[in-house]
Amino acid sequence: MKQLIVIADMEGASGIFESNQAALYHEELFPDHNAWRNYGRKCITSDVLAVCRAARDMGIDDILLYDMHFAGCRESNIELEKLPALVRTFDLTNRECWWSRIRGQAAAEPYGIITVGQHARNGEPDAYFPHTIHTPPIESFYINGHHVAEIGTAVMCFSDVPYLANIGCAASHKEALELSPDVSCISVKDKAKKWEPSFDETYPLIYHETIRALKDYSRKSAYPSQSAYLCELNLSADFCFAIPKTFPFKGSFEERTVRWEAHDIETALSLFWYVQAYFQKCKP
Repeated sequence: MKQLIVIADMEGASGIFESNQAALYHEELFPDHNAWRNYGRKCITSDVLAVCRAARDMGIDDILLYDMHFAGCRESNIELEKLPALVRTFDLTNRECWWSRIRGQAAAEPYGIITVGQHARNGEPDAYFPHTIHTPPIESFYINGHHVAEIGTAVMCFSDVPYLANIGCAASHKEALELSPDVSCISVKDKAKKWEPSFDETYPLIYHETIRALKDYSRKSAYPSQSAYLCELNLSADFCFAIPKTFPFKGSFEERTVRWEAHDIETALSLFWYVQAYFQKCKP
């Protein structure tokens, strides 16, 4: 069985720009907006559909999809009924981002991973909606010296799995290439070049470039698993940690920085959520 992991976000989807960014606002949290349902879902669905059809046509027989945009909201951003029958979603309560549960449901050795609808990290220039998981309060997040955001956490969670393609905002490719220099980079919009095509225009581009990436499979590489994972999370201005007297991991807190160490990536990413309990607004 050839199992493909597809990790989808939405800020990097085709057809969504600053001019219509309300299309990103999930209806469960922003009930007064209707652009998400009427337009935004069509954008990310088109991108994911192009990837899944290309994968199916190239002999992939099992696709596991994680839709991570506004994790915690019940309804999917992707119109799942429009996807091919071989696509399955991870069993997660309200699509919550628990990487250990996500990795545990996949095959021991998936065929590959593709990231789609991806945006750049906080601080990247010429990017659409750049942020690092939750910015603010998170300014930056490092794992073993890699400045990572949503792309990095997904690819590292699937360490040793060939990273086939990153699809999204042109500025997002910098993070992808730092994780695997052989990943295919498929841009659907480029702020630096003022290139803002519709999702109908990018559908054939994504389909054909995904085919090309799969044909080039023998040249693809994976982010390798490590014997230890050293993590550093830094808070943006106006935020600091309520430093605990004790904590159940090997690490340390400072006013705006926390560091920890784990022997496996699943534990390292689980602790990312643990330390968020100590975020607070700094007193003026």
